[in-house]
Amino acid sequence: MKKLLVVAAALALSACSTMQPPRYAVSVDNIQKLKQLETVEGEFVSLNQTAQFSSNCRLMGPIEPADGLSIPDFITKAFNDELKMADRFSAEGIDITGEITKIEFSSVSGLTNGYWDIGLKLKSSNGKSLDVSNKYTFKSGFDAITACNATADALSPAVQDLIKATINQPEFVTLMAK
Repeated sequence: MKKLLVVAAALALSACSTMQPPRYAVSVDNIQKLKQLETVEGEFVSLNQTAQFSSNCRLMGPIEPADGLSIPDFITKAFNDELKMADRFSAEGIDITGEITKIEFSSVSGLTNGYWDIGLKLKSSNGKSLDVSNKYTFKSGFDAITACNATADALSPAVQDLIKATINQPEFVTLMAK
């Protein structure tokens, strides 16, 4: 009976963890692509999250970005970080707003794989718009602790991949052109 109580208490305490992805790190490939897009100049002002999203990972607890950022703020900052590193950021350029139309993750896809699936609808101050969706897959793990930590760690590369999918669309240049 004592062992059962100890196990139950350990499970209850472990369910209160928050998995925190690392801060966003810019992608060299994204920066190189943005540098080639000479007419691109602007900033991502804001993204709203209209899609339903559960940040809970199994019984471990929620996945929340570092520095107290929300998912929309994390993605907005990531786009701006890429633009800044490529010398394409400008507060006087095009303003991009939009919404997160889809966001979900799985820490158990095919038993030991996971994914982040993110969709955006971007709107430019020049009147253009762009829809983009990207599914990023990764190895997660079998047990909840390993899988949920891997899922949290995969948020940054998933956003890098989302940005890559966005800037590689031919319509991205018109979205960001004055």
